[in-house]
Amino acid sequence: MIPLLVLGLLACRPIRTVYIGLVAPFEGRDRPIGYDVIFGARLAVRMWNAAHPAGPLAMLVALDDQGDPILAQERARQIVTYPGLIAVIGHFRPETTRAAVPVYRATGISLIAPLLPADRVPEGALATAPDQRTIAEALLQVLPPGGGSILWIVRDDEEQWFGPELAAFFRERGWTVREARGEEASPRGEEPVLFDGRAVHAGEAARRWRQEGWRGLLLGGPGLLHPDLRAVLPADPGIRVVAETRPVEDPEWVDAYRELSLGTPPGPYAPLGYDLIWVVMQMHARPAFQWEGKTGIWSWEGERLRKTPAFFVARGAGD
Repeated sequence: MIPLLVLGLLACRPIRTVYIGLVAPFEGRDRPIGYDVIFGARLAVRMWNAAHPAGPLAMLVALDDQGDPILAQERARQIVTYPGLIAVIGHFRPETTRAAVPVYRATGISLIAPLLPADRVPEGALATAPDQRTIAEALLQVLPPGGGSILWIVRDDEEQWFGPELAAFFRERGWTVREARGEEASPRGEEPVLFDGRAVHAGEAARRWRQEGWRGLLLGGPGLLHPDLRAVLPADPGIRVVAETRPVEDPEWVDAYRELSLGTPPGPYAPLGYDLIWVVMQMHARPAFQWEGKTGIWSWEGERLRKTPAFFVARGAGD
């Protein structure tokens, strides 16, 4: 028989709480990313804690890097000092993620780096998106057969998600690739354009090309998820965006999200923020798992994180 004193001590044992960091832009031009993510993450924390009343409980610590690489390093140095921190999710842009990774690597805190192609994530961070070849294969599926046809790859000086490997891949598949900076590109007719950069710049360039008679597809990776594209180029049917996430259609989940966000509907980043809280908590609890989230089925084994499906293809600016 267990003594009453021991029973009392067991009953009074505090519930363990762990902390997950979230660093994202909450001010500046990229604030829609941060706010979309954080409400998804907060909803996940609420649901995790409701499902695990005996613990460990999750708590969220969020910092704003404003989409600025220098500030991203500073925020990384701040958040890694937080007691009980088990991992950080961030920074949701290529430049800020790459700038901050050395801080996490030096301190041994795990950084989960969403959206960036896996082979563009610096060593020391954990990727969640597919690699460039997988993304390129997905883009290839929405294009007509190459056979010497022209494909433009237009790069933005301010933001780039892909490397030179992308152009090499399409050349291997028979495309004549023309690489250019934003103002230098002049697509004609049905020539597709893969725009690697900020959504607002892609929208402005595509709008100008449309006015000049261009009828081709505008292709992009996760950078074109940003709502700036819809604002500049609304309801354009010739857009194809490949990314690891998209808006959720589950009405119960959407209602729960809107309750937290004061009525704002979830965008494409919200389900990824939601899923990654659950993923981090399960990674902390056991060495392997498989779990179905809002963006797919996640698996963790042998220090490798995977998701099926690896990507989605959005077929319009409003998808």
